Amino acid sequence: VVALSQIDGRNTRRSIQIPVGGISVLSLGPGTTISHSAITSCTRAGATVVFSGAGGAVSYSHATPLTSSAKWAIAQARLVSNERHQRQAALVLYKKQFGIEDMPGGSIRQMRGLEGRTMRNRYQELARKHGVQGFRRDVKSEDAVNASLNVINSILYGCAAAACAAISVNPALGVIHRGDSRSLLFDLADLYKASTALPVAFAAAQKENAVEAARGQLRAAIHKERMLEGMLGALMEILTPHLPSRDDDRLIDDAGEEVEGHRQYGTSDGNE
Repeated sequence: VVALSQIDGRNTRRSIQIPVGGISVLSLGPGTTISHSAITSCTRAGATVVFSGAGGAVSYSHATPLTSSAKWAIAQARLVSNERHQRQAALVLYKKQFGIEDMPGGSIRQMRGLEGRTMRNRYQELARKHGVQGFRRDVKSEDAVNASLNVINSILYGCAAAACAAISVNPALGVIHRGDSRSLLFDLADLYKASTALPVAFAAAQKENAVEAARGQLRAAIHKERMLEGMLGALMEILTPHLPSRDDDRLIDDAGEEVEGHRQYGTSDGNE
């Protein structure tokens, strides 16, 4: 990375080495540029490069899967095509979000109500703790807490996108959320909203540059709480029961079974 800055009125230029092999998401803000060689290195390393703007509310990204296998994508298709399986997976994610092992008789409706009460109480608790008067969540508001939350959520979605890209699953096929191209990202980001995102946003609101402070605190939390590992682990937990029995290239067959792929089945009369 080449950084340009001014020191005592003079333009300075310095290079910073970034170990892309250890980065999952690289977020580039307005005014930045990246070379062909650099983006190639990021792609080969499996790093998601996000070009963001509007305070992190708008982003464009590209990621290369770290696996050539389609087994996780097949498991995802099986899960979301079965309502019963999807409800079971939703309960798993809700329990992870609330940090509970079990909730006898728990239904999706109960979990949704619990989520609503948890978030409402968390907002009120943190607002009192940090002396934020009359707070109300509004993505269009420019106050310190809302602006910080917008950026924090954007980063969490970027982390979730990296987890999805790593095993080639589709972010549009959510478990709890549906109908948006980022539905699965919302599911994964929600695992850390109440426990991490909100405390960081309210704590950063007291700083001179709230958004920048929130970004730094969240970056530390991502490493400390191993969020990427947690998101990937949650994905694998709900998908593992639906993995295919085979993990090789194969073709569809008339009998409802599958035959070996990368094999010549043609004969002179057109039959096997």
